Amino acid sequence: MSVLLTKSWFLAVLALVIMLGTQVGSYVLYRDKIFPADKDVLVIKREDPSPIGWNFSSDDLKRLKSELDKRVAKIAEREANLVTYEARLQSDRIEIEEIKAEVERMRDKLMKDIVEVEAWEGKNLKTLADTYGNLDPEATVSIFKELDDATVAKILRFMKPATIGDILQEMAQQGGGNEAMIKRAAKLSNILRLSRDDLQAKK
Repeated sequence: MSVLLTKSWFLAVLALVIMLGTQVGSYVLYRDKIFPADKDVLVIKREDPSPIGWNFSSDDLKRLKSELDKRVAKIAEREANLVTYEARLQSDRIEIEEIKAEVERMRDKLMKDIVEVEAWEGKNLKTLADTYGNLDPEATVSIFKELDDATVAKILRFMKPATIGDILQEMAQQGGGNEAMIKRAAKLSNILRLSRDDLQAKK
């Protein structure tokens, strides 16, 4: 035994055994303190709360709901009326465009007809002027008595100045200086002057 105590390996094994024994003894002695037993824990399980149901109503809420329903109905009615108005407006716009186009066509045709009538009237007046210009002034004045001043003035415009002078002179002298004839001759002379002034201004 004494020989073994001199061996280093024996001493190491002995020390290891003593250490393990000490740890085992300590574990046995202090096991309850190191690892205390589980205590009974009271577990209370809560049940899921029941949903809260709103069963609340009052006269104010009913009145508010009624008012909101009326406003919604009015808005819907206005929207429907607006759609109808827009459709009618679009229809009226199309109709107006069609009427405008028709008026423009009628205006163009009317202008064309006016030009044609004026051309025809001018040719006809020139023919009358040539015819009356070949008559003696007395006969021409007799014919002019049956025509209005505007027509007479138009015919005179196509006559030569000398022929117009003879006719106006005959008109003033006819009937022994009839005042009505003199005034008519002066009026026709003034119409011719104004028409010539207007023609010069246009040129």
